[in-house]
Amino acid sequence: MRGDLHLHSTASDGLLEPGSLVAALRAGGVGVAALTDHDTCDGFPAFAAAAAKAGVLPICGAEIAAEQGGREVHLLSYFRAPPEGPYREILTRLAGARHGRAREMLSRLRAQGIALDEAEVLAHARPGRPHVARAMVAAGAVRDMRAAFEQFLSPGRPAYVQRMRPDARAVIAAARMAGGLTTLAHPCRYEQDPLAELAEVGIDAVEVVHPSADPLQREALRQAAAGLGLCVTGGSDFHGKSDDPPLGTYVLEADELGRLLACLGA
Repeated sequence: MRGDLHLHSTASDGLLEPGSLVAALRAGGVGVAALTDHDTCDGFPAFAAAAAKAGVLPICGAEIAAEQGGREVHLLSYFRAPPEGPYREILTRLAGARHGRAREMLSRLRAQGIALDEAEVLAHARPGRPHVARAMVAAGAVRDMRAAFEQFLSPGRPAYVQRMRPDARAVIAAARMAGGLTTLAHPCRYEQDPLAELAEVGIDAVEVVHPSADPLQREALRQAAAGLGLCVTGGSDFHGKSDDPPLGTYVLEADELGRLLACLGA
């Protein structure tokens, strides 16, 4: 039993449809998988249906960029079924904020002489910077997505707009009310370690296995998790890009996966 608990599909900024993602997981020897699209669980029904046919255990999830101590932290929450109540309300608010943010990015790009098809970008249910970047590449405004981010869409660049960030404590509490648990995503990407602060506000786990963490960092994270009484999670952060590692490369192995599933009741 091997699990990949960090996956993105076309329901947010991934390139594979939820059903197609399952086939790639099966080919990589992954038997337990969590779809964790940004700010949405909308892709889960199709993902779960395909997983059932392929013999993969599906877990419903979502990734939210939250606020903790004035900093942005990414929180992955996992559920046995699509969440309702306050967590669903947070996702709904974030969806509206994403459309407003995308409109503002497009407006700032127009001020830079780059006019994109607003209807095309906003047709996506959860538009974000990758969708704007792809539209820029398609329009010939930049050579590739990296250039779009470096020249226009990263912090400090002319078309960057900060996203709405709900309070981390509120996200964690809402997930727990829906029967879920929450983990800190890719902890090695933060300049300042937020794990201890998040443990104080109720986080359940930390993502130990991730492409950004080397073996020594993974071991340090396991020790930190044990010291704080947290579970561990792991996954590929797969988006379907050409430079993504093959599915099955970054997985949580059977013992740690089993403990997590027991905590979740899955």
